[in-house]
Amino acid sequence: MRFAYLFCMLFMLCAQVKATPDVVFFNPGKAQESFWGDVDKAMSESATLLGIKLEIFHSSRDRLLMIDQVNRLARSAVLPKYVVLVSEEGSASKMLKSLYGRPVYVALMLNDISKEERAQLKQDTHWQKYLLPAVVPDNYSIGHKSASALVDAMSSETPEVVGISGDTLTPASLDRTSGAVDLFQSQSLLTLHQVVYGNWREDSAYWLTLKMLKRYPELKGIWTANDHMAFGVLQALEEQGIVAGKDIFVSTVNTSEKVLRLRQQGKIAALGGGHFLAGAVVMDKIAKHHHSGRYTAASPFPLFSLLEPDSEFFAALLNRDWKAIISYKFCLADAEVNLSCNVHAGSKH
Repeated sequence: MRFAYLFCMLFMLCAQVKATPDVVFFNPGKAQESFWGDVDKAMSESATLLGIKLEIFHSSRDRLLMIDQVNRLARSAVLPKYVVLVSEEGSASKMLKSLYGRPVYVALMLNDISKEERAQLKQDTHWQKYLLPAVVPDNYSIGHKSASALVDAMSSETPEVVGISGDTLTPASLDRTSGAVDLFQSQSLLTLHQVVYGNWREDSAYWLTLKMLKRYPELKGIWTANDHMAFGVLQALEEQGIVAGKDIFVSTVNTSEKVLRLRQQGKIAALGGGHFLAGAVVMDKIAKHHHSGRYTAASPFPLFSLLEPDSEFFAALLNRDWKAIISYKFCLADAEVNLSCNVHAGSKH
């Protein structure tokens, strides 16, 4: 009986070790969301190409659930070698506390902790070893560029615009909005009436747009921080008989298939995106760190860019060809990476 028990325990332990992934990613969004779903797919494709075992948990924009998920992992007997976190709504501090003292490398992406907190943690010998540099896209730059492209698209010499930002807590939201606001305020003939917050939601942006259309009847441009909010804007415009891309111009960020189609049709006048590849960059850095012990801070290529319908990258995004997208971006930056550099971005595999 005792032998059978020991055999059973040994079998379970071996099964646990075998099933333990090299990397666990705590995704703060939903698998079905356009952006967070794309993060999953690009990250999974790069992990496959690099021979990394990856497991993903979703918290469906419930940061308390995400913190609890990390707590449970930290208490488990078998740990992955790497954990990837996103400091959504400033949640990383609590997650890092639960991982303190555990032999797990932690990489943050998209939203990092503050520079002050990172500097303080780096004074601790544990975090000197286990806290890796963050991969954070230049949200200020894409906010600025998408706003500039919106201004270029508007025909009015004295345009009136409004902005619909994400939230007041997330660094990505704050930086993206700052870039747009700075661009608008640099235009002497442009009037930026106000910036409101749609919490990244389509329904919130819809109602906010209806209010602002009544408040500002001469409105010519609406800048939004993500595609879901742009969809709400377009619904409101259509219901009011306003033609997007002619009467009022809309700018946004992200690379969902729906928003790419709308950009092709001209209903979205300016579109920025590409930061869903942050996870793929992290996978590449983890692979190199695993083999060499080095983990650099910089991305091999700019994560954000304006997306033009006639470009090769745009075509690959429309095809949702993750292998080609990843290979195209990485191989342009570094032909030595093991990410199938013979793949062409416009082809479907």
